[in-house]
Parts: sequence; C-alpha cells; structure tokens
Amino acid sequence: MALDRERIREAVERAGLTGRAVVLHSSLRSFGPVEGGPDAVIDAFLDAGCTLIVPTFTYECQTVPPAGAAILQNGVTPDWIASRVNIEGFDPAGVQISRSEMGSIPAQSLLRPERVRGFHPNDSFTGLGPRAAELMAAQTPMDVFGPFKKLHAGPPANLVLAGVGLTAATAIHLAEEFAGRRLFRRGGKLKNGMVMEAAEGGCSEGFENLASALASLEKRTTVGRSLWRIYPFREFVDAAAAAIRADPTITHCADPHCERCNDAVRGGPILTDPSSGS
Repeated sequence: MALDRERIREAVERAGLTGRAVVLHSSLRSFGPVEGGPDAVIDAFLDAGCTLIVPTFTYECQTVPPAGAAILQNGVTPDWIASRVNIEGFDPAGVQISRSEMGSIPAQSLLRPERVRGFHPNDSFTGLGPRAAELMAAQTPMDVFGPFKKLHAGPPANLVLAGVGLTAATAIHLAEEFAGRRLFRRGGKLKNGMVMEAAEGGCSEGFENLASALASLEKRTTVGRSLWRIYPFREFVDAAAAAIRADPTITHCADPHCERCNDAVRGGPILTDPSSGS
C-alpha cells in the first residue's frame, strides 16, 4: 500500500513535530511508493503546521573565490581549481539545484510559488511555511548558516534525516563553526556573471563518526519504508560542537589525504582580515 499525504502527516504528528520548524534531509526513494510523490511529503509537513527547511544547493555555481588560490588552508586542490570553468550562474528566483545530491523533495520545493529561497550562490536553503521568510532572510553569502543560527537561538526545532544518514546533516557544519573552525571560502557565480565570496562547509563524509555522541538525542521511527532519525535541533548542534572540540579529528573522512578534512581539522582557512569573520 502506497503512503499518502495523510499517513505521512500522521507520522509527523506522532513524532512530535507539529507546529515546529523542521530541517529535512531526505531520500524520497527510501519511503517506497508515495501517492502524490514529493508534494505529498511537503504537504504533510505543512498540514501539520511545520515550517519546512530543505537544502537547495547549487554546486554547479561554485568556483574559486575572488582571492583565488591565495587563501591558505582553504581545502582546495589544483585539480579542483582547474575544474571550475564554464560554471553556471545562480539565480535565487530560479529553480536551479544539484538534484542528484539534494533529492526530489528539495527540487519540488523550489517549484512552489510560496517558497522562500535564501541568498547564497552555492549553498542556499529554501523554506516553506509560517517562519520561512523570517528564517531565510538570515542567509547571506558570508553567513551560510544564518537560518540555522536563528533556529538554534529560537523556539524548539528539529532535524529530520529521512532515509539518509549524518553525512547529509548540514547542521554539523554549523557545529564545526560553533566549535571554533573557520568556514571555507569559495566563489559563487551569479546569473549576471559576477563572482562573489561565500563561506561554506567542507567534507561531510566522516560525519557518521559523530553517531555515538548524538545517540542519546536520537529518536527513530519508520514511515513507510523510510527510517527517520529525529533530533532536537539546538541540542544536536551543541552536542556535535562539543564532540568536535573534544576530538577535532572526529569529522575526518576515511581518506587521509582529503584536503578539506585535513584543513578543517587544522581550523579552516587562514584569514588575514579580522573583519572577514570566522
């Protein structure tokens, strides 16, 4: 029997998410058959009074920062720099998305006329629901996790991993920032051809190493065939930040030569201008 909007809404309510802001990372395929497709999932959260926040990243707009390769400890390689040609320009009013990485639910969210997309050329978030405009207004190219900071400081909110693991949890990059790491600097190309500097997270392939540090916060439920891992947002970020401070190598992926992981463990890019932020 296929899942439908009503059954998903009931699951959202049973999970205690009614009326809350929810950061959702998801794999629609994990649900099994869903009557109504990604719209059914989106509508289920909105029917429960949630503000839904999804990643709508555009890696195809990412390029070398205006400072070029001069920034030390910035998690880039010559091969990556050489690959950043003929890239697309970001249009916040458009529907561009790195769909294979983000999934069909974020892609469908961008087609909603009421959606509110944050302004970041490479790592935008998109919101739907009562608090969408308020939260997305906090995202800027140099404050990529501005919406998450508002969630962290505000009323109780949740992170939901629906059929995906901690490697998809972008809130861990905020935890890295809270732990004292400087975010990487990248360039982002806009639709008009301008390249602007943007702050971003790095490699997330090692984030499942944080599972034990976060286990006490995790609540699990199954919706259709999809395993949902649900966390209280503020506590999730704080626990991850504490674990990173205690052992900076905990986020390192399995590749000992990963430039992004190695430079993140060292503290991130070396910035000569104090006004450029952390």
